[in-house]
Amino acid sequence: MKKALKRVIAFMLCAAMLASMGAAGVSAATETDCRGKCEHSPIIVLPGINHSPTYLYDENDNPVLYNGNHIGGTLLILNESALTTKAIAKAIIRVVASIVLQANLGVDKVAYELVSDIFKYQRCDDKGNHVENLKTKRWNYSLEHMSEEDLDWTYRMVPMKSLVDEIGEDHVYFFTFNLVGDPMDSADELKDYIAMVKEQTGHDKVSLLPVSLGGTILTAYLEKYGHDGIDQIVNAVACLDGTDIVADFYAREWRLEDEYLYHQFFANIMVESEGKPTLGYLINSLLHIVPRSAINALLTGAMSAILDTLMLNCPQFWAMLPSYRYEALAKRYLSDKPELKARTDSFQKARLNLKQNILDAVADGVRVNSIAGANLDLGEEMYTYFNIVASAEKVNSDGIVNLSSTTLGATGAPGKKTLDDVDYKKNTYCSNPEHNHVSPDNMVDTSTAVLPENTWVFLNQHHEVGYNDVVLNLAKAIFLGEVKDVNDKPDIYPQYNGTCYTQGIRRWKLPDAKRVDQSTLSEEDKAMLNAAIAEGEAVLKMTLADKERAEKAEAQLIAALHQVGAPGYENIEPAKDSPLDSVWQSITYAMSKGSLALFGGGSPIDRVLSPVRKLSERVVGLFK
Repeated sequence: MKKALKRVIAFMLCAAMLASMGAAGVSAATETDCRGKCEHSPIIVLPGINHSPTYLYDENDNPVLYNGNHIGGTLLILNESALTTKAIAKAIIRVVASIVLQANLGVDKVAYELVSDIFKYQRCDDKGNHVENLKTKRWNYSLEHMSEEDLDWTYRMVPMKSLVDEIGEDHVYFFTFNLVGDPMDSADELKDYIAMVKEQTGHDKVSLLPVSLGGTILTAYLEKYGHDGIDQIVNAVACLDGTDIVADFYAREWRLEDEYLYHQFFANIMVESEGKPTLGYLINSLLHIVPRSAINALLTGAMSAILDTLMLNCPQFWAMLPSYRYEALAKRYLSDKPELKARTDSFQKARLNLKQNILDAVADGVRVNSIAGANLDLGEEMYTYFNIVASAEKVNSDGIVNLSSTTLGATGAPGKKTLDDVDYKKNTYCSNPEHNHVSPDNMVDTSTAVLPENTWVFLNQHHEVGYNDVVLNLAKAIFLGEVKDVNDKPDIYPQYNGTCYTQGIRRWKLPDAKRVDQSTLSEEDKAMLNAAIAEGEAVLKMTLADKERAEKAEAQLIAALHQVGAPGYENIEPAKDSPLDSVWQSITYAMSKGSLALFGGGSPIDRVLSPVRKLSERVVGLFK
């Protein structure tokens, strides 16, 4: 018995030793070779809204599956089982009945029930906690130790490969957070994550790269833990003071005027998705068979469901409100939810203190820079469905986030106007008296930003800055210390730059060209291909946006790939519209405008009943 016990104890000690060796091996594998002695502090990416994989588990922490796949996603986790034939048929029947009888027959109720069921996995309770067991994937190691699949995904989400090539994959980390969490809680997690990165790398400081929604995590972190241990911060279109898109959702304020809803909205969406507005014009015409009351009910039901299920109880969504709109909306929705309001108030305080927190960090030697896009309406160019918010043409933005938010205070003229039309107080201070902080087009003034000397603006640039390598090159230069501020190298890195599309070159055409086996090519074809490769590489290194050059470089690569017979490039001629396409577009446009002129915002029955409704409203008004 004693002998057996000794064997058991010996086995347990041996197992413990092996386990400790294994743990040490994992730790050693994640340590960097430099052990804090290199010149580059490790970078932690605080990613955007669509960059944190989150999955659903049951009460026993077992994965919840649907059709054999783990339920989850990087943005919205949809309950696909809600889209049953019965549920869809019920919705269709209500809509059809409303069309036949020209009245709203419970369309809002059906829409509310269906949409609520679709979004139920990410709902929060009235204390701000998510109801379901959601777990966000966390990489507690650098890019160097990611799987090939995860690494490829990471570079697609945040295209920083050229920067990583300079400082090493062992010096870049990707922090994730739950979309329906609380940014103040995420700040606690970031604190532990920073400590882990310091331990693994041997560095006593880290740098932060907040991208889009990652700006809310930075805001919370600086408020709770300050800037100690931070080397530099580069905000890339960071949501530092919210966006009016989210505020308009909370306020339920939309562009529902007849001209926009019945002629422009769907046409804009079709231009983005199909390249032409024809189908949108046709939809506009068909909308007139639906009574306006049913359309309003459908929008009300669907939007109310999204608000009630996904947004109203979620601290992270409240963090996306501009600070100047918070108090009114909190009073409207949170007066009977004291615990949730305490959490959202905490972030509002962090947001109001952010400017000072950043100034304090800079005073202590932290380098802080912000990169932003400007001069677009909300929902312009991409994600055009957001153009329906009431603030669409009232703020200067990158199409998604207000310019004043991504720059912490820069002034931008909205609606394609100039600063001459904007009433604001210009900040005359500038470390370089010869530098003018007003943009060449007189639409943006960064002098009012918290750090005007370290605020970089790309004019007419959409929020998706990963499409423009000039933006990426600026961020890289800032991190590497190649440029200190907007006065440093204005001929290479000007404060105001432009926009161009280079993603197609970087992600597809150039890699395809480099994969071509040149051993079988003629000298002429080799020369053509290598010239295209050289120009593609040169374009990706541009520091001044040249849209025309980027387009020509991509066309040159496509032509070369076609010439050498690369797979997928056999037919490079763009599909030509037939004369009938142009005719059909003209016809649908006329249908859209004509039906709007005939029926206004609604159906023919609405038009007939409109005078009666107005008269009845006046009569009722006399007795109020």
